[in-house]
Amino acid sequence: MKTINLLLLFLLLSLGVVAQSYSPISNEYFVFSSGEKEVFKTSFTKVSAVQVNAAVKDYLKNYKTKIESVKGFDNEYVVNNVVLSDINQNTTNIAIKITELEGNATLYIHYLTDDKIVSKANTPNAFDGYTKFTQAIDDKATFIAYDALIEAQSNVVGDKQKQLKGIEMDEEKQHDAIGKSNISIKDSQTAITSLQGSLENQQSLVAIKTQQVGDKESDIASVNVKTLESNIKDVDKENRDLVKDVEKTRAEIARINGEIAVAETELETQRKGIAAQKILLGVAADKKAAKEVLSMENEAAKMIGDIEEKKGEIANMNASIANAQREMNSNKERVGAYQAEIASHSEDALKDQLKILEKDLKDGQSEEKKILKDIEKENDNVTRQEESIRQAEAEIVSIKNAQTAKKEEISTQEEALKSLQETQAKYK
Repeated sequence: MKTINLLLLFLLLSLGVVAQSYSPISNEYFVFSSGEKEVFKTSFTKVSAVQVNAAVKDYLKNYKTKIESVKGFDNEYVVNNVVLSDINQNTTNIAIKITELEGNATLYIHYLTDDKIVSKANTPNAFDGYTKFTQAIDDKATFIAYDALIEAQSNVVGDKQKQLKGIEMDEEKQHDAIGKSNISIKDSQTAITSLQGSLENQQSLVAIKTQQVGDKESDIASVNVKTLESNIKDVDKENRDLVKDVEKTRAEIARINGEIAVAETELETQRKGIAAQKILLGVAADKKAAKEVLSMENEAAKMIGDIEEKKGEIANMNASIANAQREMNSNKERVGAYQAEIASHSEDALKDQLKILEKDLKDGQSEEKKILKDIEKENDNVTRQEESIRQAEAEIVSIKNAQTAKKEEISTQEEALKSLQETQAKYK
């Protein structure tokens, strides 16, 4: 606490807070444009002639009098026949002169009442009243000087608060970036699951095509009708099994689609709940409500991930059906080829069929490589997003430290402003 007070004192001194003041009123002689007169003199510190000028005019408004400038002389005024009722009921003539040197003003006031120069000797009963009258003007000038300091200090506090708001917005941006990275990671993970399913299917298809090429090469080497007829039976059985598998897969797809419909309905309800909570949060900031919104958003993200995972399963199943259908079509072609071979025993026809199978195998291998590249791309994205999250979390730590430092700055500046206001109040 002692350290904070010393820091605050240093700040106040640097702002000139303790310097805005005036010395005790003295009685001297001063040469006006109209000649030398006995005056009440006040020497100000860090109070300008402009501020003293404003104080004189503002204070004399209370007495409904006219202040006249002396022509040809800056900051010199006369006030004629004013009744200073809080001193006496006589009229008073006043001569005023304000000077300034290096930002420090000096006020000279000459009072003449009932044809007497106001002084301790001439007007002992009224002297204190005129002294207090002069001091009231001095207080007004000092009060006005503090207005400028308070305005400047208020601006400093306001600027610091704007800076804090900017830092807080930077933190929100980092949290938003983390949220987007998490969504991107989830999307990539869903895509990887789907791609891995497609890869397995494609690898199975490539294995089948490889086997078919091998079989065709064997057929070319030795065409055997019985073997071909046996092959036709095997292929027909394989197609029947594939049809059963397709029917089962389609039934499973229908079941999962039903689950997705239910989940999407629940997600829509969750989103409406989040929107409602955000409206309430916009009306009245509440940490508990903000935490609830974050929890609901996390739950919604999980629901989205579950839906996408199910869609990935459906995609895999559809890919499996497509592969089965391609395999069945391929099997039908094989049956036709076997039948043609049985009918013609044509080696040239077998070689043509081998070329087709080899092309299908090559296409299948190319698709397999493409899927592997897509998986690698999604894995790279996960790595990048995880690094982005790490950097954002580190930035949030730095931002929070900056917020703490800025809040301490604001507290110090607010203490300085409060001290200014308290000091100014002494002159009110």
